Amino acid sequence: MFLPMFRIWHMLVCFLLFIFSLLPLNTAAFDTNRERVNQTDSLKMVIKGRHHEDSLIMDAHFRLGRIYRLTKPNRGLDHLKAGLDIAEKNQFSSVIGRTLADIGALYWRLSNFNRAYDFFIEAGHVFEKEGDLAGNALVMTSIGAIFSRQGYQEYALEYHLQALDLFQELDSVRLSSSVLNNIGMIYYEQRDFEMAEYYHQKSLEITKKYEDLSGKSYSYNNLGSIRKQTGKYEEAHSYFNKSLKIRQEIGRKLEIANTKINLGTLYFLKEDYDQAIDLLEHCIVLYEEMDNPAGVANVNHILGKVFAALGDFDKSRNYYELSLIIAEQLGLASLVSDNYKSLSELYVKYGDYHLAYDYQKKYLILQDSIYDAEASRRAVELRFVQEREQRENEIQLLRKSHQIIELNYDKQRLFRNFFLLFIFLILVTLVIIYFRFLEYKRTNALLKKQKEEIAVSNRMLKELNLSLFEHQEKVESLNKKLKESEKNLININKTKDKFFSIISHDLRNPFAAIISFSRILKRDIDTLSKEELHELVEDLDTSVIKISNLLDNLLQWSRTQTGKISFKPEKFSLKEVIIENFNLFATSAREKEIDLLDKTEGDVIVYGDINMTDTVLRNLISNALKYSHPGGKVVVSAMEKNGFIELSVSDTGVGVSKQDQLKLFRSDMLHSTYGTKDEKGSGLGLLLCREFISRQGGTLSIKSEVGKGSEFSFTLPRNVT
Repeated sequence: MFLPMFRIWHMLVCFLLFIFSLLPLNTAAFDTNRERVNQTDSLKMVIKGRHHEDSLIMDAHFRLGRIYRLTKPNRGLDHLKAGLDIAEKNQFSSVIGRTLADIGALYWRLSNFNRAYDFFIEAGHVFEKEGDLAGNALVMTSIGAIFSRQGYQEYALEYHLQALDLFQELDSVRLSSSVLNNIGMIYYEQRDFEMAEYYHQKSLEITKKYEDLSGKSYSYNNLGSIRKQTGKYEEAHSYFNKSLKIRQEIGRKLEIANTKINLGTLYFLKEDYDQAIDLLEHCIVLYEEMDNPAGVANVNHILGKVFAALGDFDKSRNYYELSLIIAEQLGLASLVSDNYKSLSELYVKYGDYHLAYDYQKKYLILQDSIYDAEASRRAVELRFVQEREQRENEIQLLRKSHQIIELNYDKQRLFRNFFLLFIFLILVTLVIIYFRFLEYKRTNALLKKQKEEIAVSNRMLKELNLSLFEHQEKVESLNKKLKESEKNLININKTKDKFFSIISHDLRNPFAAIISFSRILKRDIDTLSKEELHELVEDLDTSVIKISNLLDNLLQWSRTQTGKISFKPEKFSLKEVIIENFNLFATSAREKEIDLLDKTEGDVIVYGDINMTDTVLRNLISNALKYSHPGGKVVVSAMEKNGFIELSVSDTGVGVSKQDQLKLFRSDMLHSTYGTKDEKGSGLGLLLCREFISRQGGTLSIKSEVGKGSEFSFTLPRNVT
C-alpha cells in the first residue's frame, strides 16, 4: 500500500531537481539556439544568391546537411544530394566519395537500409579509385553494421574484418576498437564465445589505453555476457559491476538499465532470487522514466521466470501476462512467442493441460508466422521507423519550446504550481488509502466465501485426480507430437532462412553493380573512351544475364514448390535438345576456349517432359563451362542402362570434393562456389535439376575428382509405345 506513495514522492523530488537544474541554463540555451538559427539563415542566403560560385553554394549545402542531420534528417538529405549534384557537375572528385558516404549514413539513420547500402557501395568505388583507405574502412564498417542489423551475420562479419584490416594498414588503432567490439558481438550471436571474448578483450585494451569510458563500459558488459553464458558467474558479476560503475558515472539511463538486467539475470541463474527481484524491479522504474515500454515488457518476462523458479506460480503468471499485453500492443512478436511458451510451461505445472496446450499451439503458430512474415515485415519496419523518427523530432521540438517557456516563468509562479501539485498529491494519496481500505474489506469477505468454496473444491479435486491419471498418458503423447512438430518447423524455417539469405545476397550484388555502372555512365559518359564504354557495357550485360539466370531458376524452383509446373510427358528426340543447348552456349564456350562435344550415337528417342529435360541439360552444361579451365572440353553422351537412357555431361574442370558433393543436392545448404573466371552461382540450379529429374521418374548423380573434372548423369525412360 505504501509503495505507490513512495514512488509518487520519488517522482516529485526528481521533477523539482530537474526544473531547478534547468534554471541557470536559460540564457545559454537561448543564445545557442539563436546562433544556430542565424547560421542556418546565412547559409540559405548563400544558396539563393545568383552570383555565388558553385564551390561556395556546394559548401553551404554540405554544412546545412550536417546541421539538419540530427534534427531534420530528410531536409539534411536534400541538401547533401544538392551538394553532390554540384560536385559531380564540376568534377570535384575530392568530396564526392565522402558525400556519398554521408548520404548513406543519413539513409541508415532513416532506417532505409537498402538505399544506405547502395550509396555506401558507390562511395566504396570512389574511395577505391582514389586510393582512400580511410574512406574504404568507413564504408566497410557501415555496410557490416547494415548486414548485422538485418540479421545477415556472416556477411556482416566479412565486411567488419575487411574494415579491421584497413584500420590496421592505416595504423589507426583507436578507430578499430568499435569494429573489434562489433565483431565480438557477431561471434557472440553465433555462440562462438571463445572468438567473441578474444575480440572484446582486444577492444578493451584499446579503450583502456585511450581512456574511452563509453567503449570500456560496452567491453565490460559484453565480456560479462560471455562469462554468464559459459557458466563463470563470479567473473561475469565482476565485469557487469565494472560496466555499471562507468555507466552510472556517465549517467546514461538506458545503458544502466541494460547492465542491471544482465546483473538481475545473473542473480537469477545463481539462485539469489531476492537480489534478482530488487535489480529487475529497479529496471522497470528506469524504463518507465524513459517511456520505454519494450524494456518494461522484457523485464516483466524475466521476473515471471524468477517467480516460477521460486514456485510462486500466481505472481509468475501475472508478470508473464503483463509482459504479453505490452508485447502484443507494441507488436514484439519474439517476446509474445516467449511469453506463450512460458505460460504453456507454467500451466503444465498448474496441472491445467488444456490451457497449456492452447498456449503451446499459439507459440508454434506464431513461430511459423514470424518466419513467414520476415520479408514483408522489413519493408513495413522501414516505413514505420521513418514515421516514428519524424514524430519524435516533432515532439522534441515541442518539448524544447515548452522548456523555453517554462524557464521564463518567475519564481512565484513556480512556487504556486509546486504548492498546488503538493496539495493534489496529498488528495491522491488520501483517495488511494480510502480505496485500499475498501479493497481490504472486500478481500476479507471474499476470503470467507473462498474458504467454503475450497472445501467443496477439495472434494471435487479428489474425483478429478482419478480422471487426470487417465488423461496424463494422452497429454504425454500430445507433448511428444508437439515436440516433433516444433523440431520439424524449426528445420523447415532454417532451410527457408538460408534460402532467402543467399538469394537476396546474390540478387543484391548484380543490382548494386548495375546501379554503380549506370551512375558512372551518367557522370562520365562524355569523358569515357570507346574501349572503356565497351568494357562497361560488357560488365553491365554480364550483371543483367546473372540476374536473368538467377530469376529464371528462382521462378522455376518456386513453381515446383507450389505445384504450378505440370508434368507433360511425350516422346521427343534427345539429339535436338542437345543441339539447341550447344547453340545456346556456343559463344560462352568460345570465350573460354572450351570444346563442346556431342558423343551421342544416332537419334535417341526418350519419353519425358521436354521443357524439364531442356532446363536440366542447360543447367548442367552451364555448370560444366563455369568450372572448366580455358582450353578444356565439355562432353555430352548417352547410353542405355536398365531400361532407361542415361545422359551424362562431363568436364575437365576443377572437380568437387567428397565433402562438398554431400551438400550439392541439399536445399538447406544451397552450396555454391566461384567458377574458374569468378563466375558466381546461387546453388539453386542443381536443386532444380534434381526436382525435374525426380518428377520424370529418373535419378541424378555425380562422379568427380578434385583437379580432374566432374561428370553429372541423369536417367530418363526409354521410348514408351
